[in-house]
Amino acid sequence: RVQTGGWCGDLRLMFRATTAALQRGYSTLCRAPQQFMAMQRRMMSIHLLTRLEVADNSGAKEIMCIGHHTRKPARIGDCIRAVVKKAKPRSRVSRKDIVSAVIVRQRARHVRADGTTIKFQENTAVILKRDLSGPIATRVSGPVARELRQGGMMKVLMMASRAV
Repeated sequence: RVQTGGWCGDLRLMFRATTAALQRGYSTLCRAPQQFMAMQRRMMSIHLLTRLEVADNSGAKEIMCIGHHTRKPARIGDCIRAVVKKAKPRSRVSRKDIVSAVIVRQRARHVRADGTTIKFQENTAVILKRDLSGPIATRVSGPVARELRQGGMMKVLMMASRAV
């Protein structure tokens, strides 16, 4: 694909694909716009240097993604490596610590297997122990996604106030 300059180029690409599909006799819900939407979804996930809020009582307030344990870009239920950017004084983790975390909420739209979509207002993670066996905290604030069940993070799911 030719880069024509930011989001304007993406809109031109979608418009051309939609008009070409209409000329061939397809409806507007053809394959080309669906591929465009899948491309947009991939671009909005958790990448390197993305800042996330922390949803547990470990003492960290904000972390920054510096690596992926599983796939790139990371999505809900994936483990990441992160550095603590903001932390409360005298807490279990301190600023500049490198930790592992699991993503429990993300701003990007997440499409489930049954076709429903879920979207949260912030990117949020829970800090894990060094061996990735469970969280270092004792509480998780706010709702978490059910996709943690497939990732084997049942302890995080059970500590949360709500699973959506």
